[in-house]
Amino acid sequence: MSEVNLSALTTEALAKSDVLWLRVDGRERLTWFASGADELAGQVLLVSGGAEADLGPLPEQVEVVLRSKGDGGRLLTLRARAQALSPGNPWWEPAAATLLAERLNAPADLLDRWRAGSTIWLLSPFGLPVQAPGRSGPDGSARADAPITAGAAATRVRHPWHFGGRGTRRG
Repeated sequence: MSEVNLSALTTEALAKSDVLWLRVDGRERLTWFASGADELAGQVLLVSGGAEADLGPLPEQVEVVLRSKGDGGRLLTLRARAQALSPGNPWWEPAAATLLAERLNAPADLLDRWRAGSTIWLLSPFGLPVQAPGRSGPDGSARADAPITAGAAATRVRHPWHFGGRGTRRG
C-alpha cells in the first residue's frame, strides 16, 4: 500500500468541498464551511446561529469529517480544536470576509447580522487523522467483523405459500 500525503489530502479536501460533517458527542451534523486563507490557512471556518443553522456551543475538541467531491463519501476524519471568535477578536474580520466570499446568495447586511447574532467558529485540525484512505477508523475492524443483520425497519421477506409445502430441489 502506498503512503498518502495527509497534508496535501487535507488541503485538497478542504478546497474542493463546501460542506462537511461536524461530529460532536457521537452525532454528525452537516454544515457548510470555508477554508481560511493567509494567516488562517489550514483552518476551517463555520458560522452558527442567527441567520445560519445553529450548531450550538461546540466543545473544545470536535471531529471534522471531510467528504470526497467525486462520490460524496467519507474521505478523511480529523480532530480539531474549536474556538469561538467574537467580533472584537482580530481574526474575526478576516474570517468573516472569507466566509462571506463563500456564502451563496448573501444579502448585503449579512456581516451585520453575523456580528449581532451569530458565532464564527475557528476549527484548527491537529494530530493524525481518526480515519484516512487505507486506514479504517477506531471501530473499523469491529464494524467489518460484525454480522450483517436486518434492522427493525427492514422489509420482511415473505415466501409464497405452496400447497403441500415447498418441494426440495433436485439437481
